[in-house]
Amino acid sequence: MNTLTEVQLTLAYLAEQPIIHTEETIGNISKIKKMRVINGAQVGQVAALSGNSFRGQLRDILADRMFSVLSDNGQHPITFNNNEIYGAIYSGGALREESRLAGTMQGLANALPMIRLMGAAFGNIMLPSKLAVTHVTPCAQETREILDAVKEPFGADVLPPTSAWPKARDLVFNDGPLTRKDDRRDPARRRFASPGTPPEGENEQAQQMIYYVECIAAGTWLLHQLYTKYPLDELELGCLFDGLGAWLAAPTLGGRSAAGYGQVRAYVRGKVVSEIKRPENDWPPEVIQAIAKYQEYLQDKRNELLGAMQATAGGGSDG
Repeated sequence: MNTLTEVQLTLAYLAEQPIIHTEETIGNISKIKKMRVINGAQVGQVAALSGNSFRGQLRDILADRMFSVLSDNGQHPITFNNNEIYGAIYSGGALREESRLAGTMQGLANALPMIRLMGAAFGNIMLPSKLAVTHVTPCAQETREILDAVKEPFGADVLPPTSAWPKARDLVFNDGPLTRKDDRRDPARRRFASPGTPPEGENEQAQQMIYYVECIAAGTWLLHQLYTKYPLDELELGCLFDGLGAWLAAPTLGGRSAAGYGQVRAYVRGKVVSEIKRPENDWPPEVIQAIAKYQEYLQDKRNELLGAMQATAGGGSDG
């Protein structure tokens, strides 16, 4: 019998670099996303990262990990015959009445543990996710009450005392100036495509695209939770922790990580089958076994998985 498992994790992050998670641009400043909080009788706003942004980041890692195995580390690249299936895997798909993807839902969900874990939209049908992720909320004076229970798994050896948490307004600053290059003036791009002749009355002088971005300051502590809404089977459990392990090898939050933003030091506490305490300890034996079973499943069922995804592997073989 396949054992079903509940997962409940709390993650604490120490920002080692500024974190970017913008919502809108006003003038030349990209504003950071904020959540409204009630602190006593006061209503205020605190910079935070949406749970959906973390889910999207995790989803990309899960898909990359899966396709790394199915493509033999890129030696046999995967080609999709149905672009909607690719979108359902990487971005969760989109609800569209005219889509014909709904007919493939059952087979795709049965074949791919990550689809059952993360959910997807198939035409006009939504397959719910088994995984919930809360907003990534900074440790600030305004959030002490709402994070009181969340911080419990961490002792004084990890988090600073709540009396030392800063005010929310002190966590955000404007970084810059940053610049965006004008692709119309990029000679390298013009080797492949020309933007054409500007409309009459417009000159083609390069625009000075200088902007600033609001960031969460380095040194900020943040907390959030990740938990299952429905129990996971062994392959779904292995899929989740295979991706989490890969992410924890070099954890980042928010955007522009390639430019050095968003690097964090991550601490994990929680319970699956037995207690989890990362980075001090490894995953519990049951989780390590589930990861191995998941990777073995991807290798053994490779042809069947590609068939369910309406995809083929290049390089002269799909087997």
